[in-house]
Amino acid sequence: MTLLGHAESDLVDCSELVPTPPPPASTAHFPAGLSNADIEQACASTPFPTLPTDPGPVTSVAPVPPS
Repeated sequence: MTLLGHAESDLVDCSELVPTPPPPASTAHFPAGLSNADIEQACASTPFPTLPTDPGPVTSVAPVPPS
């Protein structure tokens, strides 16, 4: 966070008020129909982890009507 235009002594530490998030409900995975082949990796030196793919038909998303 930048202090530009503020005095550090005037800021309030809110870290005690922000709750710790709950643990994830499941492990990381691809939805049905997707795999590591669908990833556009940004950093070649750090490989993307290999994740499992959910079984079943390809996940569909309803089209959004134009506005």
